[in-house]
Amino acid sequence: MSQLRVLLTGAAGRIGSGLLPVFRDRYTLRAFDRQPSPAIPDLTVGNLTNAAAVRQACADTDVVVHLAASAGDEASFVAEIVPNNVIGMYNLLEAAVQQRVRRVVFASSVQTVGGAPPAAVLTPQSPVQPQGPYGATKVFGEALGRYYHDRYGLEFIALRLGGYLSYDAPVRHRKWSQDIWLSPRDAGDVFCRAVETAGIGYAIMFATSQPAHEHLSLREAREQLGYEPHDSWTKCFGKTG
Repeated sequence: MSQLRVLLTGAAGRIGSGLLPVFRDRYTLRAFDRQPSPAIPDLTVGNLTNAAAVRQACADTDVVVHLAASAGDEASFVAEIVPNNVIGMYNLLEAAVQQRVRRVVFASSVQTVGGAPPAAVLTPQSPVQPQGPYGATKVFGEALGRYYHDRYGLEFIALRLGGYLSYDAPVRHRKWSQDIWLSPRDAGDVFCRAVETAGIGYAIMFATSQPAHEHLSLREAREQLGYEPHDSWTKCFGKTG
């Protein structure tokens, strides 16, 4: 069986750089980012706002793992967030359809529901409550993916990622970190499952490591992807806060 051909956007970012070695071992991989990186010599440099560049990047691809975005509400909404997260998302899905990509795995965010009460147990069916403009653009990405699935048959999986933190990063001693943390190991596992699991047309699911209290439901990821977290906050960092 030939390897899947995977395009990873945002490959030079925090999560993308962690996925690269995992993906290289499993797929025929191409990497795309707006900034060159000496650590990724075969990186294709391009901007999501350039429809032609995105279309070229999607050529001869089975699955796109779409991480590229302007993150955080400190970024300028007009100058950065809208061009990259709204226009860029549209360009990516258009290119995927035009280049006959089978599936897009979209890095959505817990910030789609970040305005919900802390005690709530949230599922993909819970009302969206964006934490800010950045979270609202992730809701837009999920909705646009729904349209492209319904209209064109593009498979689309939105992984609402928790708080990604590397093992050696400075630890913030806050309880929410323990409940929504996503480790590099678990991120690699859940993304590979989202790339490879057959029979999913459209889905939204949360992705975290094993929490002390399941604030974000992992039921959908378990049932649809067979995902089971390996890491937990206490196992990796001890009890904090």
